[in-house]
Amino acid sequence: MEKNQNNLTSKLDGLTNLIKTFLQQVNPGMSAEQVQVMIEAAQQSPPDTSSAPNDTRRSIPPSLGSNHVSKDMEEDMM
Repeated sequence: MEKNQNNLTSKLDGLTNLIKTFLQQVNPGMSAEQVQVMIEAAQQSPPDTSSAPNDTRRSIPPSLGSNHVSKDMEEDMM
């Protein structure tokens, strides 16, 4: 049982590091401290999915939104 717990802890640490890396790539202006606070907040209070709307985009902070540039915007930049 202890070996299984250590294995799960190791996997969780790996996933946490992956999420931190992803957040900083998506939002390069976000500091390591801000990422850590966000991770800790998510671990402390998981979202209550029983009453959440089916639109997951509402739970994404605006600073972490898509950085996709549409074709119209690309043309305007040229």
